[in-house]
Amino acid sequence: MDAKTYELGFARFIEKFHDQIKENFLEDAVSKRELLSHHELGKKMVEDLADTICSEFAKNVDRRTSVETIADRYLQLGVRCSNEGVSFSEMVRAITLLKRHIWLFFQESNFAGQPYDVRSIVALNNRTALFFDRAIYYFLVGYEQAVSESRSEMETLYSALLNRLRRDLQVGAESK
Repeated sequence: MDAKTYELGFARFIEKFHDQIKENFLEDAVSKRELLSHHELGKKMVEDLADTICSEFAKNVDRRTSVETIADRYLQLGVRCSNEGVSFSEMVRAITLLKRHIWLFFQESNFAGQPYDVRSIVALNNRTALFFDRAIYYFLVGYEQAVSESRSEMETLYSALLNRLRRDLQVGAESK
């Protein structure tokens, strides 16, 4: 079996058991570690993240999936988190923890005990790591873009306020 077939077989295996992986992940992330617990939408965002990644795992790790497809989804997530005031460090931690739970599930399942060569397992690990690295990178880019746009609006408002104050102060100084 070549590495590519093995990767997609693993991905389909993850998709098949995505509910179980998601539940284990949520128990750890939300209940034990209390990730995003201080944010009212935190649990829902973490749940949606796990559901999306695990239920579409074959698409996520497939070599034919373009970087732009991953970039679009996680740029939007970054913007959403920034706009909602969600901590980027906690969301990155959640993404990293989900990756760990996927691998733990893989290791604990019978699938991992199948006789595949080391090259296949390394290829699988590389595709999975590449997806998660891209997801984190584009999430952070989206978050930074939203913060930058927000600052620009604030800077514009602040500048307008200063200009009005200067104008008002000069008018008041001339009348004395």
